[in-house]
Amino acid sequence: MEDGISVLTDFDAALFEHAEPPLVSLYLPTHGRAGAEEDRIEFKNLVEEARGKLAQEFEHREHTGLDARLDEVATRFEELASPASGGSLAVLASNDRTYIYQPGYEVGPLAFVGERFYARPLLRNFQFGSRYFLLGLSADRFALVRGDFGSLERVELPADVLDEFSEEFPLVYDGHEGALDYSSLENHLPPYHGWKSRNDVRKEEAGKFFQHVNKAVTDYLATETGLPVILVSLPEHQTAFRRISTVPNLLDEGVEKDIGGIDAPELLDAAKAVIEHAREARADALLEKLGDAEPHGGGSTDLSAIGLALVERKVRALFAAEGAYIPGGFDEATGEVSLFEREPHGRFQGPELADAFARAALAQDAEVFELPAEKIPGDTGMAALYRY
Repeated sequence: MEDGISVLTDFDAALFEHAEPPLVSLYLPTHGRAGAEEDRIEFKNLVEEARGKLAQEFEHREHTGLDARLDEVATRFEELASPASGGSLAVLASNDRTYIYQPGYEVGPLAFVGERFYARPLLRNFQFGSRYFLLGLSADRFALVRGDFGSLERVELPADVLDEFSEEFPLVYDGHEGALDYSSLENHLPPYHGWKSRNDVRKEEAGKFFQHVNKAVTDYLATETGLPVILVSLPEHQTAFRRISTVPNLLDEGVEKDIGGIDAPELLDAAKAVIEHAREARADALLEKLGDAEPHGGGSTDLSAIGLALVERKVRALFAAEGAYIPGGFDEATGEVSLFEREPHGRFQGPELADAFARAALAQDAEVFELPAEKIPGDTGMAALYRY
């Protein structure tokens, strides 16, 4: 985007490591077009709160460019905020650039000023399943849909796939009014002879079609980066397709409905439920590995040990307790951890260790999970599973 504003979806390690202070991090829940005016007012209030903190902590000459960037975002608020309700606008601003995230979940309102961007509210946005594919399948039609927490968008497959199926197997997904509108397979069945019943022919033709779909989707996803795939189809089609599937990252749980009969909001809710279940199972499996590995040095709940492991780039998964914060930071060169006294009012006012650990873990492609406190082993509120 022009004017030094970038809308991002993925974690950018360079952004968090090299941005020059002072840095402002703003988080605001958004309510779609219906609540745009109220959201705009709330955002201006957040900007004023950030300016007050800047005035307290930095000289005016140190943040003149930052002031202008915050004004620019406020002016273009409707353009930069997601049109879907139930999400948030995250603004990470420096004197030089502004970075925008649009999490599909509510965060804030929060305003942070400091020498680092505050990234912890974005953790869920970077977790497994924050983006995914839906494979909608019937006996004779299919479509691939890209999704996140707040939206669905049909994928336009390569022209040769569209040409191959354009007449016999048309793709008819409409993300605004519904999902898929399938016509009956009866219109496409070849004549059946002698011992074959119409049902036998239907199963045979559907099986051939599933082979075509499997190849087309597998070939397309070969260029993608490991996003999970959710199968949306009736139970009998789920079983038949999974039997022959080579689609990478196809989740064990699917949505067992005809995608042609689901409207977009219902489909989105169903997809998010599958992703949440997959995340829980993934976290539980890694926590179990941590329990087995920790006695042998393969993980730790000790903050100093985790800091050192992050510097050695050997953290496979990092776990943090939801809602908890640990005033402190760590030296990214040595791994030394420093803990600070908690302010009397208990509110965040400075560097936070879980945020620093999370940024370092994401920068080395580790998985980061925020979980209920009772699921985190130990008593520090954090734990790490090592790669080796």
